[in-house]
Amino acid sequence: MPNVLLFWIAFVLTRPLGATAGDFLTKPLAKGGLDLGTAGSSAVLLAILIGLMGYAHVQERKDTARREETLAGVS
Repeated sequence: MPNVLLFWIAFVLTRPLGATAGDFLTKPLAKGGLDLGTAGSSAVLLAILIGLMGYAHVQERKDTARREETLAGVS
């Protein structure tokens, strides 16, 4: 699949999801949102980003340790 096509598919599919999440975080409670405002919603999204990066880092370290154990057992 061409990279340009893959980019546009990802862009078109994720843009509405981001807009919906942003609306949910910033809308008033009376309209079904969490009423966090822009600063609050940015803080929530930053926390999610940092959490996912931490999770990915831990998984990478586990995978590296497993590969090193496997290579040590082979030698």
